[in-house]
Amino acid sequence: MNHALHALCLSLLLNGCATTTSYPPAAAPAAEALLSEQRYAEAAQAFSDAATGEARGRDGLRLRAAEAWLAAGDTEAARGALAQVTSRTLAPADNARRALVLAELALHDGDAEAALTQLTPSGQALPPALVLQRQRLRAQALERTGAAFAAARELAAIDRLVPAAERSANRVRIADLLTGVDSDSLRTQGAMLPSDDALRPFVNRALNVRGLSSLPRRAGAPDAALDTARLLAADGYRPVQRLALLLPLSGPLAGAGRAVLDGVLAAHFQESRARPQLLLYDSQGTTEGVESAYTQAEAAGAERVLGPLDRDSVAALFARERPTLPILALNRGTVPPPPGSVSFTLAPEDDAVAAAERMIDKGLLRALVVGTADEQSRRAVDAFVQHYTQRGGEVLARAQVPESEPNYGPMLKPLFGAAGGGPGADDKVLLAGNHDAVFIALKAPQARLLVPQLAASGFDQRPIFATALIVSGSGDLRLDRELEGIEFPEFPWLLGATDALPESERLAHTLPSARGSSARLFGFGADGYRLSAYIEQLQRNPGAWLAGATGMLRVDGFGNVLRQPAWATFSGGRMRAVPEAALESQPAIPDAQAP
Repeated sequence: MNHALHALCLSLLLNGCATTTSYPPAAAPAAEALLSEQRYAEAAQAFSDAATGEARGRDGLRLRAAEAWLAAGDTEAARGALAQVTSRTLAPADNARRALVLAELALHDGDAEAALTQLTPSGQALPPALVLQRQRLRAQALERTGAAFAAARELAAIDRLVPAAERSANRVRIADLLTGVDSDSLRTQGAMLPSDDALRPFVNRALNVRGLSSLPRRAGAPDAALDTARLLAADGYRPVQRLALLLPLSGPLAGAGRAVLDGVLAAHFQESRARPQLLLYDSQGTTEGVESAYTQAEAAGAERVLGPLDRDSVAALFARERPTLPILALNRGTVPPPPGSVSFTLAPEDDAVAAAERMIDKGLLRALVVGTADEQSRRAVDAFVQHYTQRGGEVLARAQVPESEPNYGPMLKPLFGAAGGGPGADDKVLLAGNHDAVFIALKAPQARLLVPQLAASGFDQRPIFATALIVSGSGDLRLDRELEGIEFPEFPWLLGATDALPESERLAHTLPSARGSSARLFGFGADGYRLSAYIEQLQRNPGAWLAGATGMLRVDGFGNVLRQPAWATFSGGRMRAVPEAALESQPAIPDAQAP
């Protein structure tokens, strides 16, 4: 994954959170470049100039100018730019960013109450990186109103999400705020905190510094009753209090790990109900790194693990003699999940099995199969052949086409004969029509070459089904017309067919990791997070489904998360949803099965 993806938005959670964190409008690349170089005043002027000549997105550019002027320290220029913004034309995420600018201006004017009015409690429309900024602004505003304890709680809530380089300063700031609270108030307000509140350790430390005893441990029964009422929703939603994220944030898998993390955080901050405290650890993409991260999570009191990503690390955790924490692995290992743990993956085999089921359900029982030497393609082809034949289908022939050679003719000849093509009576050539469908595990460039060559080689037109590999290399409207009618499994979220996440196009404008090749990892991370809150319900009720960004999700009896995708097709060179009655009518988790 391109490292440039991590220079903006959510990656700032790990690399430092700037004041002006947003998306780069296509109309102002030069302004964005200036901003990235911290030439804030020049960037602000460039955004203003771009807004003058740009009709579409003008208000977004003016908002960017206001943010840049703030970063430059020119509050009056920021005020002037913001005054030209029409809020009703902004998307919800942009309006939330506008509220941050208004809050900063209010704080500059000494009006803390006005700032708090702008800083709404949920902040759901903000990208996660800007949620850190919002929390810090709330802390400033609360401190100025005399609510030092509440200000400290705002900072404690984000302490584990603050970039490592800034965490020490954040904790010093929390301690300073608590220093301003008298001992009686500190103990009284501290005793009212939930037992899992992130501020409690800071309060205990402040009390101990004063020679006072720590807060009494809250009785188990009242807390348990409170948690049941707070956490147990009618649809089976029951998050743990501490969720450990074991993701590769360094090493060769760091790009994938950060895209998954972005999806996790997007789902986390979108959730309006009780949410777990997130404990983030770098698994480094190695077995040694994941073992160390797992040990740290145990010591920190985590109740469930989400991750890791690579197969070897998953296998290492699954093979532990006595894993104390249930694991929601984001891959499959070489050993099955231990009791209580599950694996969730976007493996190419899953797409192939889904394609085989779809073809069988449609009565397409004779197939030709085409793949490449690429590992993902080979795995998909093998899985398709195995599942398709087990379900009563017949693979007439399979071929492997080269990724670099454009002429597939020699490879198609065996398929042609197997599908009934060849010489007929009166020297007429019989078309290859003795097949019901074609299954391909190809990327878009190879699929574009294959389709016309099938027709030119004498194959009758038959339905073509693919894996999600076909999306790789697609996106050119003119070239993708060659893929007309091909069906492939796709995320409902990317087709606008689910509300598991905000609309993909809107997120893509704000978050680099929510667009392009990383969008699937983003949705995968979001579903991993949501699964962590429903996993007990899904394990108890094998027939229950959860509607996710990646598809309809359930857990089988072997600890595997099974995914029923949506289906897309190429039409006019564009990817469009294929209506799926089953997906539209299937309840997420039946109310009758709620605990």
